[in-house]
Amino acid sequence: MHIKPDCIGCLLNQSLKVSKLLELDDDTSKKILDRSAEILIDHDLSDTPPQIAKDIYQAISAITGEEDPVSLSKERATREAMKIDTSFVQSIPDALKLSVIGNVIDFGAQNQFDLQETIQKQFGLSFAIDDGEAFMRELEKAREIVIIGDNTGEHVFDKLLIEMIQKEYDVLVHYFVRGTPIINDVTVKEAQLLSDCAHIVDTGVETPGYDLEEANAASREIFDRADIVLAKGMGNFESLYQQAERDIYFLFIVKCTVVAQAIGQEIKEMIFKRSF
Repeated sequence: MHIKPDCIGCLLNQSLKVSKLLELDDDTSKKILDRSAEILIDHDLSDTPPQIAKDIYQAISAITGEEDPVSLSKERATREAMKIDTSFVQSIPDALKLSVIGNVIDFGAQNQFDLQETIQKQFGLSFAIDDGEAFMRELEKAREIVIIGDNTGEHVFDKLLIEMIQKEYDVLVHYFVRGTPIINDVTVKEAQLLSDCAHIVDTGVETPGYDLEEANAASREIFDRADIVLAKGMGNFESLYQQAERDIYFLFIVKCTVVAQAIGQEIKEMIFKRSF
């Protein structure tokens, strides 16, 4: 999904948020914002938001010397997710619902949500787009699944989803993660939590979304052959929607006006959409 003018303000706001999180002085914060603006000028509307975010976060790392600028936020998100009582999750549809609600844990989003409050409010609600029946039919025949992870903290609920699937089906699950720290996305380090139920795959991707041009050969081979691909979060949606030549299930909460307009839904709606 190509960038829209609205994305420019969102990307600049992410730079400012990181500056405040790291408690940078005014001069350093201005350097980050200036460099972010330069990067935005260098890109055009044919690029995706994750491709531009990659360049901005690499610039932030270079200026601050912080390889993983939001590492503390990722640790806190994981702790908070692990506090949630998940005993109400009794089925794969329940686990899918909790997994998508966990998508509120997003440092890079235009709008921020409280996790516990969102679970209480949204678990009883329906998906605005729901291709769950098609997913369950395909799951009955699947032998190999790819889940493309998104945010740290959210991956706690992805583990529960994988476990629920494997209780009912004899299926191999590959869990795709980013190749390097970017925003608060899950990497190999955080994904070790899932190593007892999934094959963790370092995709080599440095963007906050599974960019097919950046993906390493190993992950592309698995991506192409898998019976089902489930892509979590808006970053993966922005990277893969109308780009990939295979069917993909997208599971996310709408967090910005650009994506809302692209799929004809409202901000905060839960989406479970099959691409074809």
